[in-house]
Amino acid sequence: MRQAKAFLLTAVMWTAGAQSAWAGQVDPAPPADRVQATGQEIATGDIIVTARKRDERLMDVPVAISALSGEALDRYATSSLTAISERVPQLVIGESTNQAGGSINLRGIGAGLANPSTEQAVTLNLDGIPISYGNAVRLGQFDLQRVEVLKGPQSLFYGKNSPGGIISLISADPGASFEARLRTGYEFAADQRFVEGIVSGPLSDNVGARVVAYYSKEDGWFRNLGVPVSGRTPGASSKSNNAEDFFIRGTLTFRSANDALRVKLKVNHGQRDRDGFGPGGVGQAVFCPSGASQVAPVSTDCKLNRYYTEVALPPGVAALHPSLEGPSHIKSRQFLASGSIDYDLADTITLTSVSGFYRLQEDGLGSFTSVNDPRTGASLDLKIEGISQELRLSSDLDGPLNFTVGGFYQDGKLTVGQAFFTNIAAPALVAATFYDQNTQAYSLFGQARYEFSDRLELAVGARQSWEEKHLKGTVATTPTNASPFLILNPNRKYDDFSPDVTLTYKPTSDLTVYGAYREGFTSGGFNTTPGPLRTGATGAFPSIAARDLSFEQMSAKGGEIGIKGNLADRQVQFDLVGYRYDYDGLQLSRWDEVAFTQRVQNAGSARVQGVEFSTTVRPRSVEGLELRGAVAYNDAKYRDFIGGCYAGQSVTAGCNLLPRNPASPATAGSAANPYNGQDQSGQQLARAPKWSLAGGLSYEREFSSGLGGSLAFDTLYTSSYATQTEAHPLARQRGYWLLNGSLSIFSGETKSWELALIGRNLTNKLYTATGGTLAFTGSGTGTASTTQADILGIAGPPRSVFLQLTLRSSLLGNR
Repeated sequence: MRQAKAFLLTAVMWTAGAQSAWAGQVDPAPPADRVQATGQEIATGDIIVTARKRDERLMDVPVAISALSGEALDRYATSSLTAISERVPQLVIGESTNQAGGSINLRGIGAGLANPSTEQAVTLNLDGIPISYGNAVRLGQFDLQRVEVLKGPQSLFYGKNSPGGIISLISADPGASFEARLRTGYEFAADQRFVEGIVSGPLSDNVGARVVAYYSKEDGWFRNLGVPVSGRTPGASSKSNNAEDFFIRGTLTFRSANDALRVKLKVNHGQRDRDGFGPGGVGQAVFCPSGASQVAPVSTDCKLNRYYTEVALPPGVAALHPSLEGPSHIKSRQFLASGSIDYDLADTITLTSVSGFYRLQEDGLGSFTSVNDPRTGASLDLKIEGISQELRLSSDLDGPLNFTVGGFYQDGKLTVGQAFFTNIAAPALVAATFYDQNTQAYSLFGQARYEFSDRLELAVGARQSWEEKHLKGTVATTPTNASPFLILNPNRKYDDFSPDVTLTYKPTSDLTVYGAYREGFTSGGFNTTPGPLRTGATGAFPSIAARDLSFEQMSAKGGEIGIKGNLADRQVQFDLVGYRYDYDGLQLSRWDEVAFTQRVQNAGSARVQGVEFSTTVRPRSVEGLELRGAVAYNDAKYRDFIGGCYAGQSVTAGCNLLPRNPASPATAGSAANPYNGQDQSGQQLARAPKWSLAGGLSYEREFSSGLGGSLAFDTLYTSSYATQTEAHPLARQRGYWLLNGSLSIFSGETKSWELALIGRNLTNKLYTATGGTLAFTGSGTGTASTTQADILGIAGPPRSVFLQLTLRSSLLGNR
């Protein structure tokens, strides 16, 4: 780590003015094979995407996609998935209020943030490797060539079936000429200092290499009101949310002399260390029905602001279990290695292999109370390792019929250890749980594409998936008495057949009309959260009685109709799509008040339907000007769902049903069986705003042969949404606008140096993407007389202003 920092701080890195031809935007001189692959001339403003594992213009792909080029990401120093979500309508990403890392919701579909073993319904895909765990939200993203957000079920081209969509991150590759860059900057509000370096270029006629490294240290935007403990936590009102981040990626490419063999290897390492708060994030009481917190001593104003409370754990906690030692913190290490091989068996047949290895190690400790009274707390030690392998055979025949067939395999292991304590009267270890989950996934997929004419194509494909998961668990009431407990259904098998049919009509080279029917799937799994998992009706944990921790798989089916194209001699690009998808067994995260833990449950069914429109205008009369806008309407509702009650929900407010299952018919709850539920059929899905609006402009020009500048603004409006599954009427985020802007000055065409002032969330609008009810608040749930709970939320990033300097190799005359 020390050597890497020294390298970043002392290396002199310059960059070629010309960017790689694969910049995800305009390809000024596209290779002949790429023009042939798209079947069209690549024009100014065309974005090249690989949504169907071949290079195509964005407007030719019959899929609803939001694509961000590398230039668009650099415009606002976008280096996290949360920042990416602020540019894409209907994409809501937030860190969690527990240890699961974060949640990703697209059009309202997301697995939630219930436990570390939950696989996201919206899958991340980095350079062809699927990563379906929410903890990847915490890994910064740097030197990206582009981001492709594919909306709706995706079953064919991304390794694992995904019912909610794909966020595909494509990192930059070495180009044909030497490139290097040094970038450094300072963010004023969080006192963040960062530096990034890139060196890239050919090592020989056939080999290329690229290395990017990034280091950042910040004090944070928020201030901690927690009572300080000498030697363990900072003083009152000290800055917190501090973080130290380091990331490095190496890329090596090889092309044979005849270009028949193409190999690409990438190795990524990222780490983040944060002190002052634990895995629960910067949680704070954002609303208190009584006007003051129900947990004493009071240390919150019950408003969403830049103040929160995280206190050190009581001194006696450390003796309860070794993992409970130390102040609140979270430390994360992620490693990803990927390798792709493309081999042309013939001029028209290509065999592709994509291999991946992913490892995550994370540990954290926090009080989880968000007040000056640490009544509870938990530690987390998490390790995830997995390998994946995909083989794909694709054709590019001269005739009307072409195909893609292949298979996918994944073997993963998750190990999680958690210690859970309470401190109501005195520190006491409730339990320490240890889980080992093994996953094996197999699938076969294929697609046939038939061109009835140059204008009409029918694509028919499907994926058959099989997954098996096995869980072992151990529980301890002291640091030394761990013993296994019996898990009902410790082996679960899941399978699914997901067809995909698309009809595409291209009346001209500038217009694409398509209709598609799609299905998607994600497997079930096990709840591996800490806390007193229920045993019968008593919740007596750590009783060793058998318990069923599993939840079922979810599936999606439906379709979309879209039209996209160019107008006004390609000065205007547009994309319009309407969609409707039904989900069965929708996996949702809910707070189980009786079990005192987050857990996953399946909703009976849900429907997501809506319309999205986007446009980009590049008038030739004003060179360098780009205008963009988008509007999305999304109606996402439960069709059949008996969910859990929120804390303090009364019978008259709807809390009078037991969750539906064969052993518990829908009857009123009682003191003997207090697991009350509510009928949420017809309610809006959590984190599913009905309306999203986006608009922006950018303008760049040269003032003279040696000086130029640029100006850009982008805004995003998100209408109100529920921040928790239980739909507490007060746990809603109101509609809000976000505004980003940037102003830069640079040295002429080559941009050998560039100084930029970048602002994100300039209106300083605090919002919450995730939240819940505050523990130990609310009472009488499921009765006639109740007290509503305090509302907990995690604030998104407030206003941040960067001053950023970029130096490129053209400064030394290297072009």
